[in-house]
Amino acid sequence: MTLLPLEENEIRIGSPLPWDLMDAEGNILMEQSRIVDSQPLLDQLFKLGVYRAAPERNAEQEKRAEADPAAAHEMQISTLAQIQLAPGDMVQLQTMHATHTERYQVKMLGFHAPVSIMVTSPMVQGKLVFIKEGQQFLVRGFVGKDAVAYKTRVLKSNLAPFPYLHLAYPESVQSMRIRGSARVPVDLVTSVMAPRGKGAARIVDLSWGGARMLSPQAVADKEDEVTLAFRINPSGLDVYLNIKAKVRAVSKDETHKGQVATGVEFVDLNEQDRLYLTNMVYQNLLKDNL
Repeated sequence: MTLLPLEENEIRIGSPLPWDLMDAEGNILMEQSRIVDSQPLLDQLFKLGVYRAAPERNAEQEKRAEADPAAAHEMQISTLAQIQLAPGDMVQLQTMHATHTERYQVKMLGFHAPVSIMVTSPMVQGKLVFIKEGQQFLVRGFVGKDAVAYKTRVLKSNLAPFPYLHLAYPESVQSMRIRGSARVPVDLVTSVMAPRGKGAARIVDLSWGGARMLSPQAVADKEDEVTLAFRINPSGLDVYLNIKAKVRAVSKDETHKGQVATGVEFVDLNEQDRLYLTNMVYQNLLKDNL
């Protein structure tokens, strides 16, 4: 089910709701035809984040979704207030040069709508990166299970009392729900540290919640706890990951010359690794739509 974020002017105090109000996970907060009877209640709902179900796809759209898995992850246009990026959230600044692209991880400090967003100045190997006022960036980040992106430019670069940037407040934000089951095809060599010893495999599909691997021989048994070490390249940034996982399935894959297929679920992901994995899934789903 695709969820659409709601704006405050779409809900009228004292009028029956035309649809179920849901949270970001699709749980119903208020059923259709119920009445929001006060401004404080409306304010509280929007602090939680409220959504409604998108209209169901017709047969032709369902056919396209089956042919193209990315079609099932529809992009939405929202506002920054609806997205609710908060101070402390990590985002990525991507330069928009025609000939080369650079990416920096920075932290959200706050915002003053509708003027500016404040983020820390980018650092590379402990050194401050020189950023010109007027320079344009593509900002990418994640809020819960939503991948978000918007274009902006640098309004002001400050060095005191610490280095930070004022970025132009965006008129709109693109967002897309990344579900735990969203997988993308990859071809990544990984080492596998398991109770039976160290082995090697190829990750053939990947999500932020797990992976499927192929190997000539079994590298682990079902329910084993393993550690995977592999490299990914989200948005052109080389990242080496060491991730703990639990083996959920082991079987022969006859479509790949009888190799052993191993399905794993990632456990104890830290925020940074989850950001890298989700960013890679996001990039593969959306490609160059923005």
